[in-house]
Parts: sequence; structure tokens; C-alpha cells
Amino acid sequence: MKKIKISKSQLLIVSIVIIMLFYLISLVANYDFNTIIWYSSIILTVLAIILSGALVSGDRQRGSYHSSPENTNQALNYSQIILIIAIPFYLVLLLQYLIN
Repeated sequence: MKKIKISKSQLLIVSIVIIMLFYLISLVANYDFNTIIWYSSIILTVLAIILSGALVSGDRQRGSYHSSPENTNQALNYSQIILIIAIPFYLVLLLQYLIN
């Protein structure tokens, strides 16, 4: 499979656009913006943890890496992409916490 070539700044811009869309949705649909951001950040974090293989034991992770290193590297790449996208979500949550 192909490795995704996206710069970190592009990922951050995509994430900021997603946050703006969530804000517009919260205004139109009368949802709580804080709740949307909170659940989104949890979902992104859990997805990154699952893709990185951090929930399995070390010997299982080592065995999976040596049996298919390309798939493992690709999963780690996806995990890193998801965590970079989640950074602005964390910052919004931090700002909301500091303001309130």
C-alpha cells in the first residue's frame, strides 16, 4: 500500500477546518460545542491508540512487526496522522477549561 504524503501543517489546517465545521454544526443544530469537541478528541485518541498497537503486549507487538513490518509501519503512520489531527482539538479543550 502507498504511504500517505501529507505535511504536518496541512494536517493541522484540515483539523482546524473540521473544528470550524463542528462549530457551525453546533450553531445550526443547537448542539453543545464543548461536547462535540470532547467526544471527537476521545474518538481520535482511542483510534490512534488502537492503530499504534499500544493496547497489546510487547511480545505480541514485536511478533506482529516482524511478521509484517510494512503493515505495522503503515498503521503507525496512520496513528501519527490521527494524533496530529487531534492536537487542535486538545488545544480547544484546554482553552475552554482555562476560560471556564
